[in-house]
Amino acid sequence: MPLLGGIRPPIALLLVLLLGVSGLTAVAVGGLHLDDAPQAIRESQQYAAVDAATALRASVNENATDLRRAAARFDAAPAEPAAVLGALGQAYQKWRGTVILQPGSGKLLAARGETVPLAGLDLTALGENAPAPALTSSAGGPRLLTFALVATPAGGRALLVASGGLRLPSITTGKTQSLQVLDDTGAVLDSTGPLLTAEPDKRIVTTARARATRQPAGGEDLVSGSLVGSADQHGARRIVGYAAVAGTGPQDLAAPLGLTMVSSTTVDRQAGSLRHPLLGLAAAGILLLIALLVAGLLVRTLQRPLLGLFLESRRLTRGERLDQPVTGPTRGEAGRITRALEELRLQLRDPARQPPAAPEEGGGRRRRFAPGIALPLALSAVVVLGWSGPLLLLSGDKGAIRVPGQVVSAQRDRTDTTADRVRQALNEGYADLKSIAPGLGDGTEAKPIETVLRAALADHGRYRSLYVLGPTGAVVARAGEAPRHSGAATLGADGVLLLNKSGKEPQIAARVVLGPQAAAAAADPNADPNAEPAAPAVPTAVVVGEFKREFLDGLLTRPGLGRVWLVDERHRILSANEAFSSFGELPEHRAEGVLTAAAKSAEADVVRHDGDPAVLAAAPLGGNGTVGRLGWSVVSAQPVAWLHLDQNKADRRAVLAGMLGLAAAALCLGWLFIAVGIPLRRLAASARALAAGDRRTVLYPVHHDEVGAVARSLELLRQYLEQRGRQAAGRSAARAAGQPADPPGAPAAAGHR
Repeated sequence: MPLLGGIRPPIALLLVLLLGVSGLTAVAVGGLHLDDAPQAIRESQQYAAVDAATALRASVNENATDLRRAAARFDAAPAEPAAVLGALGQAYQKWRGTVILQPGSGKLLAARGETVPLAGLDLTALGENAPAPALTSSAGGPRLLTFALVATPAGGRALLVASGGLRLPSITTGKTQSLQVLDDTGAVLDSTGPLLTAEPDKRIVTTARARATRQPAGGEDLVSGSLVGSADQHGARRIVGYAAVAGTGPQDLAAPLGLTMVSSTTVDRQAGSLRHPLLGLAAAGILLLIALLVAGLLVRTLQRPLLGLFLESRRLTRGERLDQPVTGPTRGEAGRITRALEELRLQLRDPARQPPAAPEEGGGRRRRFAPGIALPLALSAVVVLGWSGPLLLLSGDKGAIRVPGQVVSAQRDRTDTTADRVRQALNEGYADLKSIAPGLGDGTEAKPIETVLRAALADHGRYRSLYVLGPTGAVVARAGEAPRHSGAATLGADGVLLLNKSGKEPQIAARVVLGPQAAAAAADPNADPNAEPAAPAVPTAVVVGEFKREFLDGLLTRPGLGRVWLVDERHRILSANEAFSSFGELPEHRAEGVLTAAAKSAEADVVRHDGDPAVLAAAPLGGNGTVGRLGWSVVSAQPVAWLHLDQNKADRRAVLAGMLGLAAAALCLGWLFIAVGIPLRRLAASARALAAGDRRTVLYPVHHDEVGAVARSLELLRQYLEQRGRQAAGRSAARAAGQPADPPGAPAAAGHR
C-alpha cells in the first residue's frame, strides 16, 4: 500500500491533529492564569494618560498660536498696549493674566487680569521671534507663560506675555485614581485625585517619567506605556500609565517643556476572574477520549473491512481456496462488495453457474436505506462537533464577565476628557471669529473682508467655510467652500450653534455679530465674557464659520474608547467616530439611561441586557461658555468583548481550539470521503454488475490504494471470466458443427492466475 494514499493516512492524521488540539487546549486554555494586573486596566491607564497629554499639548500649542496670530493682526494698525490687551481679553477667556513689556528694559506698558509671574525669566534680549512657552511658579500654582511680539504705535515691537494654567482635564477621580503632570525634574506641577506619597509609588512614577523621555519609535505620535508596581502586604498593586506631552511634529511648542502625564490606580489581587477555571483541562481530557474513540471507530468500521476485502479479492484472483466462502462485512459498500465476491467465487467453482439477475433500480421491492461509509464518517463528525460546538458558543456568552471597576471609571473619565476636547475646540473656534471680528468692520466692504477671511481660513484648519452675511442674510464675502446655509434665518446672536435641524449632514458653526455692537463689546473691559450674548434688536451683519465634519469626527476618535458619538439635547447624532445616520438615534439605545444620569456630570455603567454587554459612558459638554448652553453630550460604548480581560482571552482561545477541532475533522473526514468513500461506492456498483454477468465493463482503479487494489483484482476476475465464456462459446459452436471441442494435442484448461 502507498505511504501517502489509501485509508490509513487520513485516519492517522485525524488522530494526530485531535491529540494536538487536545494538548493545545490544555496549555492555552487550561494553563491560563489570572493576571493580577489585567491588560484592560493597564491599557485604560495608558490611554487616560495619552488623552490628557494630547489635550495638554493641544492647549499649549493652541495658546501660543492664538496669541501670536492675535498679535499679528495689529501689525497693520498698531494700537495702544491697553487696547491690545482689552481686545485680546474680549476674544479669549483662557488666560488668567496678560502684560505687555518694553524690550530691553522690561518696563511694564500694560497689564490685565492676575499678576503674571515673571521672576527668574530673562526677557531683556529678544530676537526676531518670540520666546518658546515657559513654566513658572506662583502663589496660585504653576503657570504656563506664552509669548508673542506685538507692534506698538511708536514703531517698535513689544513683548506680549499671557499667563494661564496647565488645564488638566476636569475628570472625576476616586480614592485610588489620580492624574498628575510632571516637569522635567519629576516634580508634580498639578494633579487631580490623591497624591502618590508612598515610596513604592514614587519609584514607579519616577520610572514612568524616565521611560517617557525616550525617543518615539516609528509611527508613534507620542511616547506612552504602562507599568505595574509590586504588590504590597495586602496584595494590592499600583498600575501607572504614562505619556509624554511632547509630540513628534516640528512645530510642537510643548516639546521644550519636558512635561509627562501620569495616570494611576490600584488593583487588588482579585482583579481578574475566570468564569470556568477548569474548562480548558476538562475540554482537553474530553477531546483526548474523543480522538481515541473516533480513530477506533474508523479503524474498526472502515480500515479493517477494506483491508479484508483486498485480501479476499486477491485470494480469488490466485484461485486459492475456492471452496472457502468469502468473509467480510455485511453492510454498506463493503458488504455489497463481499456479496459480489462470494458470487464470483461460486462462478469460478462452477463454470455452468448462471449469474443472478441484477436488481432493477427503483423496481421490485423498495431498497432499504444503506448509508454505508457515510455513517461512521457522520458519527465521527457529530462527535467532534459536539465537542467544538460548546466552545464556539463561548464567544457569544459575555453576560457573566466581570468588568473591573477601574475600566468603567477610565471609560467615564476618558469620555469626559473627550467632551472637554470638543468643548474646548468649539470655544476656540468661536474665539477665533471674535478675534477677527474687529478687522471685518460693519460687514459691508467685500474686498478687505475677503482678505481677512482667507487669512483666517489658512491659519485655522477647523473650518470648511468662513463667510460674512449682511443684514438681509445675503453673502457679502466668503473664503473656502460655498456656505451651506445663508439667509435671514442664519442671522442672530453670538455663539456656537447648529445651523440645520435635518438634512444629509449636521452643520455646526460659530457665529459672531459685526458692527457697532461688536466694537462696543470689544472696547468694554468690564464685559462678562461668560454672559449669554443678546441678539441685536436690529438685524446686523454676522461672520459665520462652518466647522469641518472631519475635524469634529477626529476629536471623537481615540484609541481604546470604542464607538463615540456627539449628540444634541434631543439625543440625536451630530458627529461620530464611525459611520452614522445624520440626526438619527443612537445605535446603542441602552445609552439613554446613562445619558439621563449624566445631565450634570459624567457617568458610566456596564449594561448587560438587550444585546451584547458594553461599558457605556456619557459626559455633557457643559462649561460656562456658549457651548455649555447647547445641552450637547458625548456618548461612548465599549463592548465588553473588545476588552483585554482574562475571561475574554480564555474565551478566544477556547473558540480557537473549537475551530481547530472542526477544521481537523473537516479536513480528514472530507479526505476520507473523497479519496475512499466515493471510489468505494462506485466500486460496489461495478462489483454487483460484474457478479450479475456484466463482462464488458472494464474496472479502472481510481487511486493506488486499498480500493484500487480491490478494483484491480475484480478486473482480473472479469478478464478471466470473459475469456472462459468465450472459450465455452467456442466449444459449443464447434460441437454444433460436428468438430471436436478441443484440437488434438491441446492441453486441458487448468486454473487461472
